[in-house]
Amino acid sequence: MKMTTAQRVAYLGGAFSLGIYSAFNNYTMALWLTSVTSSYALISLLGNSRSIEGAVVSPAVGFLSDHTWLGWLGRRRPFILVGGLTSAALIAATPTIGRLPLLAALDISASTAQLVLIVVTIVLFTVTFNMADDVHKALRADLVQDAELNILSSVATVVELASQVGLLVLGFLVWTNGIPDSAFVLVGALVALGVLATVLGVREPPPEVWMERGAESKEESRGRLPALAFLRQYRGAFMFCLVALAYWSGVNAVLPLLTIYVRDILGTNEGEAQLLPGLLLLSTTLFAIPAGWLATRIGKKRVLAAGYAVMAAGAVVGLLITTKEQGAVLFFAAGIGNAATVLSIPIMADLVPRQHMGVATGLLAAAGSIAAPAASLVAGGLSEIYGPRVIFAVMAVSVVIAIALLPTVRPPATIAVEDESMRQPPESPVGPDGTPAVLQPAERSD
Repeated sequence: MKMTTAQRVAYLGGAFSLGIYSAFNNYTMALWLTSVTSSYALISLLGNSRSIEGAVVSPAVGFLSDHTWLGWLGRRRPFILVGGLTSAALIAATPTIGRLPLLAALDISASTAQLVLIVVTIVLFTVTFNMADDVHKALRADLVQDAELNILSSVATVVELASQVGLLVLGFLVWTNGIPDSAFVLVGALVALGVLATVLGVREPPPEVWMERGAESKEESRGRLPALAFLRQYRGAFMFCLVALAYWSGVNAVLPLLTIYVRDILGTNEGEAQLLPGLLLLSTTLFAIPAGWLATRIGKKRVLAAGYAVMAAGAVVGLLITTKEQGAVLFFAAGIGNAATVLSIPIMADLVPRQHMGVATGLLAAAGSIAAPAASLVAGGLSEIYGPRVIFAVMAVSVVIAIALLPTVRPPATIAVEDESMRQPPESPVGPDGTPAVLQPAERSD
């Protein structure tokens, strides 16, 4: 299916919503939460854009979208519409809901009642937004294929990161001394705007197309494996999921408390606390394409390992710096390392056959969903004892573990060849004329 320019722009509305949501949820909202709770663990848990229940909700909603057709709205857009607008409304209303006397009948203080209502609201808008966002990513594969899919994915990433930077710059300029209720209203409106752009501007393929593709998928389904069988057969992919779990545990230990660290440790105001993390997002955006270019020349795993090393070194530096100027340099440099994570899906594609990429990418997403809340609880709990600077210690340890596990990530063919060579001596290949053939070096996948 060929998308028009207008439809491409409309689809990117969802990427814009994701950027606005992620910037506010990961960075800005944490500063606001310090006014209602002093618990770093709770702030860290609520400030993550992924939650553990998403590991169950998102696959279930994806399954439902596969078996839905609502006429003009199609398969995916009903879920994007309902999930996205519900999340937008809850975001906009979060401070107001916290002040409602909904728990007045309970024997708890007003501050505790406010906190409970805020926690419930944040959990609900996190789940509903992730539901819409995951289906939005599935819609991308419905609309385009092959080279056009690669291009659309790259542009969507740039739009997402650019909108994150834009919101953080706005916070630096406007929300300098506190996060007002109007910030939630503005963010909710922007999220809703992006969702509506996608729902109103995109046209999904008609049911006849899915009937034709369904015939092909039945043939391909013979090659599908249950998740446990997949992990046994493709050990390299399993190890890469563990690498992702370790890396994202480190990243998610830092992100929700990063603005608090910048404000309280580096001595900035709340506007500057939002701007400095924007430098990390900016450098990630600038170096994402160069990372891919470099990977084709020296190997994807080498570039990823180098990016991880930069992030680990940055975490150590984060334990030592004391000024916002030092923080600005650190965050920009860390973004260069973080840009290497765009290679995650290409590396996974080297580890499993194409017909199993659905299972593979699902397991990678599950690793992220597990890492986010677990890391938040650990880093938040330690921050309550040692202060928010400790989040970088958690990150350093986690990323070093990821680097240590990365050499175990090998394609199954490489493992099979190495295992066979250990069981029997190598045989000299013979050419068609009976003379020894010249061995050609194998292509390196690392």
